[in-house]
Amino acid sequence: FTTSILFGGLYGGLGAAIGSALFDLFGGHTQYIVFSFFIKGIAGLIVGGMTAGYLPPSINKPTASFGRILVALIIGAIWTAFGYFIAWWFVLNSAAVAASKIQYSLITSAAGIIVAIVLTPKLQKVVRRLFTKN
Repeated sequence: FTTSILFGGLYGGLGAAIGSALFDLFGGHTQYIVFSFFIKGIAGLIVGGMTAGYLPPSINKPTASFGRILVALIIGAIWTAFGYFIAWWFVLNSAAVAASKIQYSLITSAAGIIVAIVLTPKLQKVVRRLFTKN
C-alpha cells in the first residue's frame, strides 16, 4: 500500500504483484503465485490510482488527503479479501473453507493499512528531498 501511495498505481501495483508472487514462491505457497500476482497487483493499482494517480506523481503535486488515502486503503483491503476468497475457493474447492479464511486476509490488510498510515508521511518527505535535490 505504501509504495502505491508514494509512487502511483503503476509502480505500486507492479511492486505488490511481483513481491507477493515471490513471497508465495519462496514461502512454498506455489498454488497461489498467479492469484497473488493479480490480486495484490490490482490492489496496488486501486490504492495508487485513488491516491496518487496511475503514473508516478509529480513530486510537487499535493498529496491526497488522509480521508482519501484511508478510503483507498479500505477499498484495496476489500478487493484483496474478495480476491483471496475466490483464490481459496478455487484452490481448496470449498466456498465455506474459503469464507473461513477471509479474516486472515483482513488482518494482513489491516497491518498494511497501519504501516502505510504511519510510514507514508515520513517517507513522502524523504522521497521529495531525494527527487528535488538535483
